[in-house]
Amino acid sequence: MGPRREAPPWIWIHFCTEWLTLSRHKSDQWWQALTAARWSRAVAVRSAVLTRVALPQGADAMTHLVQDTLSPTALVAMREDLITEGHLAPVVARRMEEAVLRKTDRHGHWK
Repeated sequence: MGPRREAPPWIWIHFCTEWLTLSRHKSDQWWQALTAARWSRAVAVRSAVLTRVALPQGADAMTHLVQDTLSPTALVAMREDLITEGHLAPVVARRMEEAVLRKTDRHGHWK
């Protein structure tokens, strides 16, 4: 029996599928890599998403999560860490980076 897979929280699924337009499968793969990761950037993102799920939802809190924790710069750096740590295949990670970059303006912020 393999390790138990953690279901991605609804915020993660919504962010990845609705905003980044990734498939549910790619969203799940990214979350599974986050749950296996031990490096600080990935752990910080996972913790922030799980904390946001556990706390009352407010527009300001969601804006902070998306603008800061899930910023394009943070996601691309974390993606690199996940590849280096061996939790995300480069070909899969490339699709994720493409999705992030499609939604990023020339200044590195969300459009």
